[in-house]
Amino acid sequence: REDTLFIVESTVPPGTCSKIIKPIFDEEFKKRGFSSDPKIAHSYERVMPGENYLFSIINYWRVYSGLNQSAKNECKSFLSSFINTTIFPLTELESTEASEIAKVLENTYRAVNIALINEWTVFSERLGVDLFKVLEAIRMRPTHINIMNPGLGVGGYCLTKDPLFVEISASKIFEYRDLSFPFSQLAFRVNNQMPNDVINRFLLINKNLLKKRALLLGVTYKANVADTRFSPSLQIYRSLFENGSIITVHDPLISFWQEANCEVTSEIADLNLYDVIIFAVKHKIYESIDFTLLNGLEIHLLDLNNVLTEQQYDQVGKLGLKLYSVGRGTIL
Repeated sequence: REDTLFIVESTVPPGTCSKIIKPIFDEEFKKRGFSSDPKIAHSYERVMPGENYLFSIINYWRVYSGLNQSAKNECKSFLSSFINTTIFPLTELESTEASEIAKVLENTYRAVNIALINEWTVFSERLGVDLFKVLEAIRMRPTHINIMNPGLGVGGYCLTKDPLFVEISASKIFEYRDLSFPFSQLAFRVNNQMPNDVINRFLLINKNLLKKRALLLGVTYKANVADTRFSPSLQIYRSLFENGSIITVHDPLISFWQEANCEVTSEIADLNLYDVIIFAVKHKIYESIDFTLLNGLEIHLLDLNNVLTEQQYDQVGKLGLKLYSVGRGTIL
């Protein structure tokens, strides 16, 4: 209908609503004989995939704007109808470009933060320094609580692409040829390469080990979420395959891994059947693994994403097992 409110919740390059979507609506409104301006608003998602998904829709801050005041007002009214705005007030920005920028910049900030920690992880490992403990010390400063942990890299449908949206916006939508975004581009490249860098650092230590039996634990892009889109585990799987490993894949939430075209087991078989056990995703189920049966065996453990608990690290150390952990700085 002519008075329908249309809200874009997707992450899009800034300028998409005004420069791409609105002209399409204007043309269709003209064809239908509508005399009013279309009510187009932008309010990007801020949700937490997993068991708290619905809760995060209702109980989280939202940003919005519209192409005209009517769209802004109706968007605010709609969002207020289900969001707990008493505790999580809405923020209105002056334009849809501002709202679009907010989402892209929000995700780019996180991606750059992750990329930054990657190079410090490599340095700390060379020095034998536990970077997790260093970061805990840094987070004592309230201004630095958002600093990221070492890990396997980024996955999912946001951080793997969003840092590139600002360049698309500047060059393709607004045709600003004189602008460049080196931090965003570098973060994208670093994060995309991070899983390969992680496995290659291990290969430098154990060049022939991956030509044996490997158990890969975790294939989703996020812990306790059944979504494998752009999971960094895929690069680990391919590296294992290319190195001639016989690979078993486990994930409690996935039965078939479409991107790797392989079956995924939901039960962890005897750990002593493998030469290498790789922890790639911090699923809750992995915190209960007991390594006692591996005592005295030549099995290598790889914790690539801070999956194991401190109690498990203590157990592995007491058993004398070989463990490579990203960011911990030592090989037990």
